[in-house]
Order: sequence, then structure tokens, then C-alpha cells
Amino acid sequence: MALLATVTMGATLLVAAQPASAAEPRGTRISRAEIISRAQDWWQRQIPYNQLDDATDVEGVRYRTDCSGFISMAWRLSSSRTTDDLDDISTPISKGDLQPGDILMWDGAENDGHAVLFQKWEDKTAGTFWLYEEASTADDMNHRVGNLSDFTHMTAYKYGDGDGEFDPKNETFNEVAGTETTTFSTSSTYCNTTDLPLFRLNGFRNVEARIFDCARYEASDNTIRGWMAVQWWPYTGTDDDSSVTVGTKFDGFGLHPQLQIGSITQREAVCWVGGDINAVPNGLRACYYAMPAKAGGWSLDGWVNWDENNDGEPPFGPKYTYGSPIINR
Repeated sequence: MALLATVTMGATLLVAAQPASAAEPRGTRISRAEIISRAQDWWQRQIPYNQLDDATDVEGVRYRTDCSGFISMAWRLSSSRTTDDLDDISTPISKGDLQPGDILMWDGAENDGHAVLFQKWEDKTAGTFWLYEEASTADDMNHRVGNLSDFTHMTAYKYGDGDGEFDPKNETFNEVAGTETTTFSTSSTYCNTTDLPLFRLNGFRNVEARIFDCARYEASDNTIRGWMAVQWWPYTGTDDDSSVTVGTKFDGFGLHPQLQIGSITQREAVCWVGGDINAVPNGLRACYYAMPAKAGGWSLDGWVNWDENNDGEPPFGPKYTYGSPIINR
């Protein structure tokens, strides 16, 4: 399938260095959406509870498979912490202020503590909410509704120092809305596609997909404009490799381009794209955004996830992409 090469977003000035090769450091800023998507990955995989074992996250890094190891994985920390020291990198908050990616934690005597990850309110007035947890050897990974009345012994925490300012420290932040578009470029002038591997949505749609990370700097308004694009098509030898049979279980991609200063994410946008994947066997869509620029090097990384059946539950875990243009000004 030919790639789109149309650019209709105005005059540009781009100075691109060699693509970045390293992933973003762990233990830094992370969006609330990424935390929940990482948690969903362990839930989908049904990782069993075991204080003496570990399991990989979506990037192959291993974390201890108990409650605090699970939180460490979801927060994308550099190593597995415990309920004794998770509060060293987090800030106490009111339970009424809980947002996606926050935690409720109790540090009991010796190994008697517990921590759960807050996903969303079910009924805030009634105090009910959805949570993820590595519960116990009897229950393993849980995704369930809890009630604050059962968590009176726990304290609510937000990852990071809680000041909301950009710095290299750990911090949670909210995504900003991007704009789905079909008018963009995937040319090498704007985009880097090196080492962004194909991946298959096995069991849901027999498609392959390629991700494009793209960015440009516009001197006229001192703005970085970026987009992440996804291209999908049937892969050979399956029922989707046909003009007659197209699967109907897949609802689209979540594209989350991340704009970085150095190697630390500053902002993250989000678009759900490709809703017509149920009607056509292939396509190409992008998530576009504009963000104010600052002096120094910029890069565009990001992650993508996908929804199975638009059932209101979180989408499958993230697929990360690294190695985007570095914009210098």
C-alpha cells in the first residue's frame, strides 16, 4: 500500500538530527493513561501473585509479582519498591481527589502492608471505584469495584511531588487532546520510521501495523507540531487477507505521541483513530498536535494501544515506539 505524502499544514522549518536510540528513562514523568494501560497489560495476562517471583512489563523489564511490585510496574519505576518505600516517591492526597493512576496504600508491620491502583470512579457519591491489584496467592490479579468504606486503614497517594510542574522528577500528568487527521506526511522529511517494528493483533484482528513518529518546528509561532500515524493492513495467510472476510472485533488504535525535552516526556497527546478498521481491511490515520517550543533539543516518542470491542473497559497494554526526530532550534 502506498504511503500518503501530502503536506497541507503550512510552511515549515525542520532541522533533524540522528534519531534517538534509547528509551525514556524509568522513574520519570508518566501520564495517567499510560499507568492504567500498563496495569491492564498485567490484568490481561493474569500475572499470578508471588512475593518471590517476578514478571515482565510490556518492554520486557521484570518486576516483583506482589502488590507493590505491581504498582512499581504500572508507574514504570526503575525497580520494584515495597509498601515501606513507595511513599518516598509519592505525595499523600485526599481520597476524594483520587484520579486514574493514584494508589491506596497501607504499610503494615513487616510484610503486612497492601497497595491497590485506582482506575476510575464507579459512583463517587457512593464511594465506589474500580481498582487493579495483585491481591494475594488466593486471588492473584484483580480488576474489581471497591468501596472507600473498606479502605479506611489506607492512605491515598499520587505518584510524584504533586506540584504539577515539569521537571525531571517523577510525576503523573493528564494527556491533552490531539486531533485525528488524514492530512499529514509520512515522508522522511518529517518522520522517522526506523526500528519501529510491525506488530500483530493476534486473536482480535489479523492485521499488521506500522507506527510513524513525526515532528517539525515552526519558527513563525515558536511551536513544535507533531503527529503519530498508524498504518494497518491484513497479514498474509489469514481470513483478513481477503476482500470478502473482514473481522469485526477490533475498534481502533489509541495513539499517544509524547513530546520530550531531552529524554523526559513533557506533554502527551491522545487520539482514538481507525474506527473504520471494521469496515475496511487497511488504512492510515494520524494523531496531530501542536505544543509551544522551548530552547534545546526536542524529540517525539510515544506509545500505541488498541481496543478489542469498545466495551468501555481499558484498552490492551501499550506498544512503545522509540527513535524519533530530534528537533533543534
